[in-house]
Formats: sequence, C-alpha cells, structure tokens
Amino acid sequence: MKKRLLIIVIAFCVSFISMVGLSLFSLERFNIYANYSDLMDHSGYVIDNIYQAEVHLRDIDRSERGYMITRDTMYVRFLNNGIDSLNCDLQDIGKLTSDNSSQVKNLTLLKASVAIRIEKARENIAYCDTAKDFSLSKYKDSRKLMQECSRKLREIHVTENILREQRLKGEQIYLNLTASTLKYLLLIFCIITLILFFIMIKELRSRVKYQEELQAKVIDLRRSHGELQEIAFVASHDLQEPLRKIQVFSNMLLYKKSDDASDDTNAKLERINSSANRMQLLISDLMSLTSLTKIDENKTITDLNELLKYTIADAEGKIREKNAKVQLNRMPVINGYHNQLKLLFKALLDNSLKFVRPGIQPVITFSSEIINGNELAQINPNLLHKKFYSITISDNGIGFDNQFMDKIFGIFQRLHNQQSEYDGKGIGLAICQRIMANHEGYIMAYGEVNKGASFKVFFPVDE
Repeated sequence: MKKRLLIIVIAFCVSFISMVGLSLFSLERFNIYANYSDLMDHSGYVIDNIYQAEVHLRDIDRSERGYMITRDTMYVRFLNNGIDSLNCDLQDIGKLTSDNSSQVKNLTLLKASVAIRIEKARENIAYCDTAKDFSLSKYKDSRKLMQECSRKLREIHVTENILREQRLKGEQIYLNLTASTLKYLLLIFCIITLILFFIMIKELRSRVKYQEELQAKVIDLRRSHGELQEIAFVASHDLQEPLRKIQVFSNMLLYKKSDDASDDTNAKLERINSSANRMQLLISDLMSLTSLTKIDENKTITDLNELLKYTIADAEGKIREKNAKVQLNRMPVINGYHNQLKLLFKALLDNSLKFVRPGIQPVITFSSEIINGNELAQINPNLLHKKFYSITISDNGIGFDNQFMDKIFGIFQRLHNQQSEYDGKGIGLAICQRIMANHEGYIMAYGEVNKGASFKVFFPVDE
C-alpha cells in the first residue's frame, strides 16, 4: 500500500515538475517572441518617420524652387513648414534609434547635411529677393545638397531595413519554437495525465479489493467477538454455580459445631471459603468487563458535576475510613453513556482510595480543562488538532513507576503480588479503558513512586 502510494506521489511530482519546467520554457520563448514583435513595431515606427522625412525634404526642395521661379511668398511659408516638420522627423528618429550606435552616427551626419541644405535654401531665398533673374547655378547647388541628404537618409533606411529583416527572422524562429513547445507541452501533459489516470484507477481497484477483504475480516471478527462474548458469559455463569456450592458447603463445615474439627481443619476451610469469595468477585468483574463490549444504552447529555457528587457520596464510608479529602473542581457537560460514566469514575475514585500511603492523609483532586490533542499525538498523530475535555484524577498515594504505565491497563495485571496489603484483581483499570474506548476517548496514567499518581481521561469535544 505504501509502495503504491509512493509511486503515485513520485509520478505526480515528476508530472508537476515537467509541467512547470515546460511552462517556464514556453513562457521564456513567448517573452522572446513578444520582444522581437515589439522590436518589429519599433523598426516600423523608424521607417515611417524616415518616409515622412523624405517627403518633407522634397517639400523643402519644391518650395525653394517654386519661390525662385515665381517669387510667390506662399512658397516661403511652405518652406518654413517643411523645415519645421523635417526637424521634428529627425528628432523622432533620434529618439527611436538612440540604442543603435550605427544609426546614431548616420543620423548625426544627416542632421549636418540637412542643416547645410536648409542654410542653402535660405540663402537662395534671400538672393531671389534682390536678383531679377532665376539663377540655375544656385539651384543646382541646392539640388546636390538635397541629393546628399536623401542619400544619407536612404543609408539610415537601408540599415533599419536590415535590422528589421533580422528581427523578422528572429520573430519567425521564436514563433515556431513557441508553437512547437506548446504542442509538446500539451502532448506531455496528456501522456502524464493518462499515466496518472491509469495508476489511480489501478490503485482504486486495489483499494476496493482491500476494502472488500477488510469488510470480510471485520464480519469474521465480529462473529468471533460474538462467540467469545457468549463463551465468557456462559463460562462466568456456569462457574458461579459450583462456586456457590463450594461456599455453601465450606460454610456449613466451618460453622457446624463439631468437637472433632481441629484448628488446622478450620483454618483450611476458612482459606477455601475466602478463595471462593475472591473468585466469585473476580468472575463478577469479568462479567462487567465483557458486558461493556455490548452497548445497550443510548448516549445522553451528562453533567459530570452532578455525577461526581453522587459518586463521592456513594463512597462516603470508604472516604471516612481512609480520612481522605476529595476536591472537586468545575467539570464539563459531555455526551456519553451515563451508567458507564458512573462505573468509570467510581473505579478511578476507588483506585485512589485503595493505594494510599500509611500516615499520610489522602488528597484526591478532580479537575478538568479543554485541550488540543498534543498529549495524544504519540498515540495517533491525527489527534493533534482535535479538541478534548481532559479530566484529571490525581492523588498523593503510593504512586507507581512510569515504566509500568501501559501494564496497569491490562486485564489481570497488578503491580503488587497477591500477598500485598493492597487488595485488587487487576481488572478495574481495564474496565476504565474499555469505557473510554466506547466513548471514542483515551485514558493515560502518570505516576511517581511514593508521591502519587494522576489518571487523565480524554473525551472528544463535540463540534
């Protein structure tokens, strides 16, 4: 199961990393393609301005020639407008080509030629204002300067066209790369998705099969559990009948007035009677434990404050006998099985009253709080973020060594031998653990030798 889960996780990680890698690669290709596209637009703006500069340069030439022939001042106005427009065009070209040293150099030479051409045009206008005839030589000089400006402008145009072709070629390359990358990305995504789909289907089938097998085992376990309950119930009932006969006959022999019975015989009869009584109590507790596996009552809202008051009142005789002091703090209201809860706290109170230290007044304290499952994380990590009512029953008795904390909840497990002054059958705490399991809760114990013990029960908080 863990191996298949590991394969799915690895496949998912490979899929995710591949998708992210291909996506980043595609994004990089697309960004380069977008950059080339922007550069193409940039070259287009430069070439448009070059065309406009050529037009305005011709306008200057036409305006100059028109004025030299007709002496019409309208051409002077056209000339000045052309000059202003040409300067704006050159300024725009300079801004657009500022990152290209070759174009900056060509533009500098063009500006110098344009300045000479404009100066020559103004000189010819001023000459025509004083001369009567059209001067062909001056017009030829202006024409040469205009051709020189056009030639330099064409050089800029050619350089920009070459640059534009290079950018167009790069744009096409990365356009194809982007398209092919997206195709491969889609193909790989489909392949990985299909692989993961088939793995998930296989895992789902295996889980369904596992669930069916588990369900069959649960049914078998319930059947076996029911049979064990019946065996325990019948055994406990059948065992009580011969025990009662043993008790009756031993009592008859023990209390029958007979001068023939020796002291040794009477002592043995008392031991037989005592053992039979102890075994009957043991069978009774065993029946109580087995009866807890079958819940025959519904959960009810139970105020533990009231329940513990009655529990303490029932144990008043034993509390007075031990000269014990019981402190009851504020308890929560929980949803549980009322009769089982009475049995739980009675057993825990009896346990604290049983294991007291000689010469020390017993002090038993009941306290509660709402906590997260940090203390239970060692049992089940999933309990870490759940909330519980934590109820602590602490005493100052003989305590125990924490290395035996798991042993004390086992059935028929005692930390003292049969000859110990502390009586007990090793079944009370097993009953407590069974009750907590019925409430989907937990019980834990902490002790310190000759200082006391604390029992904590954890009831889940209903959200």
